[in-house]
Amino acid sequence: MVTISPSPEIRRDPHDRHPLTPPPGDSFNPAEAVPARTYAALRGAGKEAFARDREAVDELRRTIHEKVDEVAQENAAALVRVVHHLAGRGYAQFADLGCGKPVQGMDVLGLPDLYDVAAGVSPDVRWLALDSDQLVVTTCRALLRGPGISVVQQDLRQSAKVLDAMGSHLWLSKPIVVILGAVLHFLTDEECADLRFALRARLAPGSLVILTHVTGDGMDPANVERGRAAYEKLHGGVPIYVRSESQVMGLVRDFSVRDPGVVRTIDFMPEEGGRAPLRDAPHFLMVMAESKDR
Repeated sequence: MVTISPSPEIRRDPHDRHPLTPPPGDSFNPAEAVPARTYAALRGAGKEAFARDREAVDELRRTIHEKVDEVAQENAAALVRVVHHLAGRGYAQFADLGCGKPVQGMDVLGLPDLYDVAAGVSPDVRWLALDSDQLVVTTCRALLRGPGISVVQQDLRQSAKVLDAMGSHLWLSKPIVVILGAVLHFLTDEECADLRFALRARLAPGSLVILTHVTGDGMDPANVERGRAAYEKLHGGVPIYVRSESQVMGLVRDFSVRDPGVVRTIDFMPEEGGRAPLRDAPHFLMVMAESKDR
């Protein structure tokens, strides 16, 4: 286990800022590609997307990498592995922040949704599915069934409201697994810090934060910039922040990073057998960190 020591930071008063722009998918518009549907299409669940989202995927293949869809699929598979592992270790509370659209095994890998993974191990699991995308929330409410689930529409940039939503459904006095799968790269450094401070202040010791994040490590910086610009253009100007391994480590500052540290998703709790992992392409980074005593 690696412990990251806190370092001094200058934080701007969260009330001293311009009004936030609406988050992606805040209102339904099938004529505009949005990250949640594009991600579903990358996973191979094309029926969960619209024509504009599928067009965006084709352009991302041309601009970033021809197998960028396999990278997204491996990201989803890594999250399934870790949720299954943690549910088996007795974790009974999960907050999936930026949960994305349920695909119910309709993707290329036939992966179950994360709630179903945890509930399959522990039927009494309590699960919060939170997303800013209106269609995602509507779909979650229709498809995710279980006595312990709550679905909330909320913007991750509103960290106090996110923690209030968690506290309304989960016991903050007990360990919670917080999942931030492929979402923090849509937040600025300051917005990530706000969320980190809020989690650090209110999570019980022993809680875990799991995140995956796009990276440009090992890639030509010019190609990274072209890919970033293409993504933003395809999604109506939605910003995306490509971070390095050290920058991703900084996102869990003040937490204790669990082994194996910050690694590619294909190297996080890898399973034997199945499809051979794609090695010659950009990958998401993944890290799991534990909340310490306050």
